[in-house]
Amino acid sequence: MVSAKLLADRGHEVVLLEKRPVPGGKVSAWQDADGDWIESGLHVFFGAYRNLLGFLDSCDLSDTFDWKPAEMIFASPAHGLASIRFVPGLPAPFNGLTGVATSKLLPLRDKLRVALGLLRPIFGNQQYIDAQDNESYAAWHLRHGMGKRSLHDVMDTMALALNFQRTDKVSAKLMLTALLHFAKETGASKMALVKGSPHTRIWTPLIDQIEALGGRVELKHKVTAIDYDPVANRVNGFVLDDGSTIKGDLFISAMPVHSLRKTLPDSLYTMPYFANLKQLKSQPVITVQIFFDRQIAGVDNLIFSAHTHLSVYADMAMVAPDYHRGGASIMQFVVAPAEDLIKLGDEELIAYVMSEFIRLHPIAQEAKLLKHTIVRIPNSVYQARPGVNQYRPDQASPVPNFFLAGDYTQQDFMASIEGAVISAKRCVERVLQRVERDTIEIEREALAFTP
Repeated sequence: MVSAKLLADRGHEVVLLEKRPVPGGKVSAWQDADGDWIESGLHVFFGAYRNLLGFLDSCDLSDTFDWKPAEMIFASPAHGLASIRFVPGLPAPFNGLTGVATSKLLPLRDKLRVALGLLRPIFGNQQYIDAQDNESYAAWHLRHGMGKRSLHDVMDTMALALNFQRTDKVSAKLMLTALLHFAKETGASKMALVKGSPHTRIWTPLIDQIEALGGRVELKHKVTAIDYDPVANRVNGFVLDDGSTIKGDLFISAMPVHSLRKTLPDSLYTMPYFANLKQLKSQPVITVQIFFDRQIAGVDNLIFSAHTHLSVYADMAMVAPDYHRGGASIMQFVVAPAEDLIKLGDEELIAYVMSEFIRLHPIAQEAKLLKHTIVRIPNSVYQARPGVNQYRPDQASPVPNFFLAGDYTQQDFMASIEGAVISAKRCVERVLQRVERDTIEIEREALAFTP
């Protein structure tokens, strides 16, 4: 969507294809039979998302988010709710370090070990962070003397929120990138959620703007194959599920990497650029939304959870103004890791989520469950496993008129909507460079044949 809008802004004729009946991909939403919104996930936005915030501001959508205090609230059966609060008025990284020091989440000894262990990434740079990609964050954390308690009570929870997997399965680069941004930018740690449905707050206005610029947004248009000419080394079109082919001059795939791999012809896999895509696997995740007859958690912010599969959750009726419904909770959970749970039937999964939720909030056992929704995504963000960063592709492919966009492509940020926006901006830069080179070549050829 960002690539299409930026190119349409520059006068290019854009056709955007979406296989589903609703736009937004992993940040999509739709209404059920009762008119309630179902979201594909619990979408969290940070002050560190400078590119996303700048883009939305340029589209007159700066009023999209409801900002929350810069505070990470953790829930556990042992200590109930405890938080790490980024102290207002202090510059980074001291706002976060002071928050850790005053938090009841960890004993003093663990706080000191964390503070000392994170000095290098906090005061380091991206080059140092990139060099840690071949090691898991868990191994990096323990190697720097920070101990298992802070790893499992705090860092595991952060890893699950970032990549739907615990610290022993994610690269140190993933976690350290987030910590670096929080440490360098004073406002990076503030959090927000969309004021309501992403469909009405983000995607519908963007589609209207793209179409007003002469672009076309075609829903229910699934790309099943890429028509590639190996002799000319050129993409001729995108083949759709109805057998038709969309033609064009330049083509961008913004599909997630697992979907892109299904559309590529075998001839492209002879190039290392495309063969490396097979190293990028996708992470499963489940979003469960439960409507209750009363308020449960009573927290107008995100809640993170250690030692459960409810990695992060929120009461949408509190955190999103458009969803307010007279005080009754709409609890939305990110369920991860999800490799095993995704196979459960609906009733079994809801029973499991409720048992975990009641352990964290015993008052929930007194509430009546009115209805629930489940969104299973077998292939979500790419798995940021140790060593895979080297396989992430540049946005410009070896095929001169074919480009890639998506948070899995090469960019310094994490797999996130901010990473997707950065990749889109880089993709558009590559496209414009290609258009400029082609224009110069055409002019040169015209001059060469001028009588």
